[in-house]
Amino acid sequence: MREIFACLAFGLIATTVNVSKAQEWQGEDYALSMAGALINDHCTRVWQGGEYISIHACNYQLANRFSVAISAQHFDECTVLAQGDIVRIADCMVERFNNWLVQQEQ
Repeated sequence: MREIFACLAFGLIATTVNVSKAQEWQGEDYALSMAGALINDHCTRVWQGGEYISIHACNYQLANRFSVAISAQHFDECTVLAQGDIVRIADCMVERFNNWLVQQEQ
């Protein structure tokens, strides 16, 4: 009986760890997807009027400056503020990205 209980407990712990990892990766995937969309949208609108030789150069430069850490931080904060509402998270991310862009130009 102890062996069965031990196996069940171990299985539950392993499942919990896997779910936590999956949620962590999913959050990172969302943050990166949103960051990529924001960068691409911005570069599509401004690259010809800026100092970039191509839209790809704009995407590359912004992707290096708007790092995974910055994007993840914005996503995490927006998730809390929006209480998980994906539309409000997106609106928050757009606002924070635009504020970040303004700060970069200063």
